[in-house]
Amino acid sequence: MDRILVVGATGQLGRAAIRAMLSRRASVRALVRNAESAAHFQSLGVEPMLGDLTDAASIARACEGMTTVVATANAAVPSRGSDTFQAVERHGYRNLIGAAKAAGVHRVVYTSAPLSKHARLSPLLLYKRETEAAIADSGLDHVILRAGVFMDVAFTMMGSTIPLRGAEGATVLRPFAFANRYFAGIKDSIEKKRVARIPGDGTTRHGFVCIADVAEFLASAAFSGPSGAHSVFGPEALTFVDVVHLYERILGAGLRVQRTPAAVFRIAAPLIRPFSSAGANLMALNYIGATEETPADDGAAAAFGVRLTTAEAFLRAKAAMAANI
Repeated sequence: MDRILVVGATGQLGRAAIRAMLSRRASVRALVRNAESAAHFQSLGVEPMLGDLTDAASIARACEGMTTVVATANAAVPSRGSDTFQAVERHGYRNLIGAAKAAGVHRVVYTSAPLSKHARLSPLLLYKRETEAAIADSGLDHVILRAGVFMDVAFTMMGSTIPLRGAEGATVLRPFAFANRYFAGIKDSIEKKRVARIPGDGTTRHGFVCIADVAEFLASAAFSGPSGAHSVFGPEALTFVDVVHLYERILGAGLRVQRTPAAVFRIAAPLIRPFSSAGANLMALNYIGATEETPADDGAAAAFGVRLTTAEAFLRAKAAMAANI
């Protein structure tokens, strides 16, 4: 029987992936940091394992008896100061790769990000490329999923709580995180002030993908599907202006658009870095998102048997839920 270890289980994507795996009647072990998280997963029928990606001994114990490792953990929006890019993305993933090999794990499924010509600006992207190479060189059977821009995050950061409805462990709500502090000041922008905030001029297209669909990719890859690296995007490439129009149709009200020039993010990143490496990285990702396009799905969904959700279907489904923020 397949036994799956999920690293990054308490994050928004990790939680969604676990639910997708449980729907397939998988035997799942979740790596967690505290007793509260352990109790939560145990109530779902998931085996909790106390440990940390940066603790090599705990990772070794967590990998014992596992056939598959699904990794969604990252340091983009850290919940504690010690979760640096180097500690998590470099040393942590080296710990995981070594432990997986030693335990005889059959497959590693790693959540990565799209390729970018500006990757040097983002430590997250640089370390993801490094980890991809380490996994490929490990000799382990692997699936690398280069997931595009998440609807759940990008649409939220336009100034709306609608995409957060029904979400578990929402990334932008992590306490003490840079993103949380920023979002607190704009969360009512679309619904109450009728102002949508977009990066750049809003004309760059992206294959926005929802977290629930990425979770389905992860669950599918844990059992089958082609090895190697795959780009994971949504069914259509939309601009941020297109998304503004979606909000307008769903809310039945016009919105004013507030644009932040791409250059602002490029300039802000090095200025913020001495105070917040994670904040600087988010500025770099905003710059990349404002200046580089990503495509729509090019066949990965069919390869892994995933039915993709359109941006409009995503927002309409979220809007139909009761507000819970």
